[in-house]
Parts: sequence; C-alpha cells; structure tokens
Amino acid sequence: MSQHDAPDPFDGLQDWAHKTERKVRRERRRRLAARWVPTVVVGVAAVVAIGFTVPAGWALLRDSSPAAQPTPSRPDGVTATTTQTATPTDPFAGTPAASYPKGQAGITLPAARAVPGFTTAQVDTALQQVRKAMIAGRLAPGMLTDHRPDDFVALLAPSQRAPIRKWFTDRVHSNVATWIDPAVRLDPREQPRVSGRVTYAAATRDGRRMLRVTTNFVWVYAFEDTAQPFAVVHDEIQWDFFAPKNLHADDRGMWIGANRSYWAMMDCAAGDKGLLAPTRRLGAPAPGETDAPDDLLRPERSLDIHENCP
Repeated sequence: MSQHDAPDPFDGLQDWAHKTERKVRRERRRRLAARWVPTVVVGVAAVVAIGFTVPAGWALLRDSSPAAQPTPSRPDGVTATTTQTATPTDPFAGTPAASYPKGQAGITLPAARAVPGFTTAQVDTALQQVRKAMIAGRLAPGMLTDHRPDDFVALLAPSQRAPIRKWFTDRVHSNVATWIDPAVRLDPREQPRVSGRVTYAAATRDGRRMLRVTTNFVWVYAFEDTAQPFAVVHDEIQWDFFAPKNLHADDRGMWIGANRSYWAMMDCAAGDKGLLAPTRRLGAPAPGETDAPDDLLRPERSLDIHENCP
C-alpha cells in the first residue's frame, strides 16, 4: 500500500496538536492550590494546577489527622517507580523530598519488553527518548535558566515541533517544561529532587497502533535567599509513539499527548508569566484548608487540587 492510499495520519496528528494547544490556552488561568504551614514558620504558598499550567502561595499545615487525600489512577502497562534515595539535607529536611534522588537519578525506567506492534528494541528506544525529554524539560540548565527549548523540541516528531515551540513563545509550556524566574536563583548547592513513575503500554488512536509512555513525576527545586526555600512541580504526561508502518516521515517519533500539572509553594505572579519562583509572601494560613501539605510533594497524590492563586 502506498502512502497516498493509506490513511494520512498527518492531518489527524496535526489537528490533535492544535486542539492540545487550544486546551492549554483555555486552561492557562485555571489555578488549583493547597496550603502548607511549616513547623516553625507559617507560610502562605501557592499551588497551581494546569490541566493541560499554574502558580502562588500556600501554607503547609501539619495536621496530626489530615483528611484523606485522593490518589491518581495508575495507567495499565509495564511500570517502574523511582528507586534511589538520597541522604536528607536542607532545604528539603523534614519533607518527603528530603530522601528523593537528585536530578536525573530520580528517573527510573521500567525494563523494555515487546508489546503489540513494537519490538523490545523499539520500546527501549522510546523509553530512552522520554527520559531525554524529561531531563531536557525539567532539569537541563539551558531550559531552566536560559529558557531555550531547542533541545526539548528537537526530541519530538517533526510535525509537532512548531506547535510545541509556540507553547514556549506563548508561555503555556508549564505542563512539560520549567522556566525559572530570573528574579530568583536556584540553590547552587542542591540539585532538584525528583520522584515518580514511568509506565508504558500498547494503545490505539484513530485506529492507528501506538506505544504510550505515561510519566507522573514530582520535581522539587531549591532556591537561594528566598523566604520559601523550594517550589514544587507535579506533572503527568503522555508521550506517544505511532507505529511507523505507512506513517508519514514527519509524523514519526515522539508526540506529546494529554498532559497536566500543578505547581505548589510558588509565586502566582511569576506563574502567570510561565515562570517558576517560590512564594514571596509569608503569612497566616487561610481558614478551612484540609489538604495535608506533605502530600503535595508526593507523586502518588492526585493532580486535582484546590485553587489558591487569584
């Protein structure tokens, strides 16, 4: 069957990318937040949920009997969770992030094995590609502080590069990448703490077979000389790889599918600009909050949170 006779996935995939972009725009102002009151200092920190973006201040409240928190559903498929641990140190001491691995050591990949439509080697290649994208989006200095998305965008299928690059131009990239606010400085003594899981399984979209890799990770960034010492990003992203048979060359490779996130202990004003900074305001916790603060730092927590940014 020639390419012209086969269903042309380019149109469908391109439409999918545009719909995703529109959804990001609609969700940009959506703010989901939780409160967090440290043991010594009561801080109002922000949490933002970006159902396809995010920011602000909330308080960490250590309740001896916190309300039960919802947990996200786990996708079917082969999965692996972060396995390494680090020795607890400040500024993460006293939080779940204290023992999270440093940087890319926190990204544990499951063993590759064949799934319908994909060989073991193809699955392994896809997993390594996803890992590179996670590092490029959340850990690479060029992305974090230089705000250069080139390396990240280059990892995607050619057909999706232009739409995703526009996310960065429009500053609606928060679900997949981190830009640190130039007004603050990452702590040079500490790498971001990372914990989460990677799952893969065979799937279909519009009748076309694909491999879907789903990542759910918490990224905790430490800052220097700020009232709140760290800020949190929790994201869930689907990375899709279509079976190459009868697929247009520009559509081959990795696609960003459904994605969502929340940011916690962050500054809302910076978040409105697509930038991550820790909350700059400390104050009393707002009444009526029931979220257990530490849960916001756990990848097991649901990405549905209460809004706290104006």
